Amino acid sequence: MRLACLASPVCRPLAGIVGLAVNMSLCVLAFAQDPGAGQKAATDRPQVSLVVKTTTDLSEAADLVSEFTKLNPGVAVEYSKILSTDLFDQVVKSAGTKGTADVVWSSSMDLQIKLANDGYAAEYRSAEADGIFGWARWKDRAYGVTAEPVVIVFNKRLLHEGLVPKDHAELLRLLTDHLPVFQGKIATYDPERSGTGLLFITQDVRVTAQTWKLVAAMGRAKVKLYSSSGPMIDRVSAGDLVLAYNVLGSYALERAKRDQDIGVVFPSDYTLLLSRIALIPQSAQQPELARRFVDFLLSRNGQALLARHSLGSVREDTEPVVAGNADAKIAARPIALSIDLLTYLDQAKRRRFLKDWKEFLQAY
Repeated sequence: MRLACLASPVCRPLAGIVGLAVNMSLCVLAFAQDPGAGQKAATDRPQVSLVVKTTTDLSEAADLVSEFTKLNPGVAVEYSKILSTDLFDQVVKSAGTKGTADVVWSSSMDLQIKLANDGYAAEYRSAEADGIFGWARWKDRAYGVTAEPVVIVFNKRLLHEGLVPKDHAELLRLLTDHLPVFQGKIATYDPERSGTGLLFITQDVRVTAQTWKLVAAMGRAKVKLYSSSGPMIDRVSAGDLVLAYNVLGSYALERAKRDQDIGVVFPSDYTLLLSRIALIPQSAQQPELARRFVDFLLSRNGQALLARHSLGSVREDTEPVVAGNADAKIAARPIALSIDLLTYLDQAKRRRFLKDWKEFLQAY
């Protein structure tokens, strides 16, 4: 595999995937298969570029993109990671012009569905569509690619088994009955600063109104608020926190593979599943290649490569569907690709929800 920084003069040769991921915001990475020995003709080199823009780290997708280029000789994949809001803006601004991306792949489910609903996504019924769950596709314009559990993370050294919650109701009970253990030592997303955090807590409320009691209990425990999963996991590992609620499971499971202090709970009453959504912009310059890439993302091969990074599967013929815990399939509650995801893009509804959130959080 050949990696080349194409976009920024600040990009320098990088030693390994970690360095590449750190610099992802600074450069575009081109993936192509090196010609074999003795193949020196220019025609042996990739002649067509597929532009993939995403919120997914290179470390999670490098082997997948490399395999795609093996299967598609003559194609180079220009892969870049950018913020979900910037990704959304680029697709909207490129409408009616030569687009800046052929495939847009994002964990911001609401913004992806808005792009599809507002006519920015091309219609395409994937050759793999019949093999995936119905909740993971929307009108042949948007496809969920992953099934990532939303979990509870805890420090194994600091919480003995009797204080590890098995579900949402037990977490509420523990925060009430053992408040000193958790006081100032728990964390969750800040829905005012994180779209992912807002998605998770609004989905919780959709499942059960008892969520508001849990929010109030976290408020009494002086919960610390974060804008992403990574720092919460870091603080739990370090012992600054004993527990973090509504953490993205793909990150937690990958960390637990190498960190013996990290424990992961799949709530047994229900476990939300987030999906990173892929779509093809109407303005894609390589629509045929884009369709081929989407098919590969949803194929058994593509899903297996994503599963190596605890990203879960949207295929009905793949086990386990829930990454890291086959039994969690019973309690899995996927966040379906639907128009309902647009609810809190309405600023008035968003403000009302966040007002309720703050009132319950500060009730005591």
